[in-house]
This record gives sequence, C-alpha cells and structure tokens, in this order.
Amino acid sequence: MLIALLFFSIPAVCIGLLFLRDDNKKRKYVLNAFLILNAFVFMIPISMAFLFKGEGQSMWDENSGGGVFMWYYLILLPICAMVLFALAVLKIIFTVRSSR
Repeated sequence: MLIALLFFSIPAVCIGLLFLRDDNKKRKYVLNAFLILNAFVFMIPISMAFLFKGEGQSMWDENSGGGVFMWYYLILLPICAMVLFALAVLKIIFTVRSSR
C-alpha cells in the first residue's frame, strides 16, 4: 500500500501544482511544462513494461521482458522526486509572491 502511494504521489503532486496561480504567464507555462515533463518521464518505465510484455505474460514478470523496465525506477524515483521538490518550491514561492 505504501509503495502504491509513493508511486502515484509524484504524478498526482505534479498535476496538483499545475493549478497554482502565478501572475507571470511565461514563468507559469515554463514551470507547468517541466511539471508535465516530470510526470511523463516518471511514467515511462511502467508504460514500457506494459507495451513490451510478452503475449499472455504479466507486465511484472522480469523473465518475459516487460518487468525488466521496472528496474529503471531505481534511477528515476530519486531524480523525479528531486526535480519535483525543486519545482514545488519554485511554484509555491511564485504563488505567494504573486498573491501579494
């Protein structure tokens, strides 16, 4: 249960941060593009595991080829979490400044 919560928290927080208000439209579009890109990059291994699974095989099975892509989360999880943290701090700072 905790792993599922962790897995879905990065894309969910990325989507939630898209709705924060910012008066500078260009900065808002750039940060939102990076948030969407971060969520997309985070979802690539599970998409590849689903697409490259064998006929009648489970996408979690490493022997059939699909589950091997899940090992990329060892690299992507910390990278995407750090990028999300930096983007979240920037979005919150700019939201507080634009509300003044």
